[in-house]
Amino acid sequence: MNWIFLFLQNWVMDYLILSMVKSDFFPHVRKGRTAAGAFLAAATYLLWLVQRDRVPGTVRQAEAVIFICLVFLFVCSVRPVRKKWPVFLKIAGASAAYTFLMGGFAFALDRVIRQRAAGFFRQWGVTAGCVLFFLLWQYVGRRIRESARQKQENLYEVEVQRNGRTAVFTGLYDSGNLLKSQWTGRGICVLPLKEAQALLDDREKEALSYLAGQSEFPWKSMTSHLWRGIYRITYSAVGREDGWMPAVMADRILVKRDGNVLADRGGLLGITTQDILRDGDARMLLPADIFSRAAQSGPAKD
Repeated sequence: MNWIFLFLQNWVMDYLILSMVKSDFFPHVRKGRTAAGAFLAAATYLLWLVQRDRVPGTVRQAEAVIFICLVFLFVCSVRPVRKKWPVFLKIAGASAAYTFLMGGFAFALDRVIRQRAAGFFRQWGVTAGCVLFFLLWQYVGRRIRESARQKQENLYEVEVQRNGRTAVFTGLYDSGNLLKSQWTGRGICVLPLKEAQALLDDREKEALSYLAGQSEFPWKSMTSHLWRGIYRITYSAVGREDGWMPAVMADRILVKRDGNVLADRGGLLGITTQDILRDGDARMLLPADIFSRAAQSGPAKD
């Protein structure tokens, strides 16, 4: 009976570990094949275990490596040939990491259960706890991958042309960015001041650096310094007072993905010193209407 319990327990644990490895490297592998691989792993473990005190230690160590390779070969169809050694080593490393993680959790859970439970629950409590841990791990991993996929879908290559200057940024599409021009009603792209430097001349850099420290738009200073081509746009945000930011005109804004132009328009670029981009990869915030037909009027000016 103890051998049957030991086999079933190892079968379940090996299935959980192989499932985590499969989801990272071979998501196309069927669950039935993973279960069969776990069966093979549990069976070879028992074979390895009964050889204790009967077979030299070096032989058992070699057998352990061979058994593990057989399981990987069966489940993932990865042969440790020259071209696939890196993949094979990654799989082995991931398996070792997941085994260590699962083993540590099982050890801690076993100590708790031994003190507070008895009978059937004491025998199967660790296995059941590991299954719940695995399901939670899978759920969290799925949510993280889904979040990363959605974030990647909202990132675009943005080419901005202005006064003979061209700069390329990674733009983040934000359906909540409803900032629009007061004159045309078209959405406005927002760019941090440090990123906008490549599109500005020296006079504009001076003006925008000055405006960054002002709480109100300094109409008199703008006139006295003859700073032209800089616009004032207002915005409102939930839970904040209405504000303003300077803007400059772009001749052309092209939004691309995989070399395909998805949007081609001209318009205002809002310039800000605030930290509006929490995404570490993005450098520009795209408006909600950037892909709408009404906004696709080419390099027309606002």
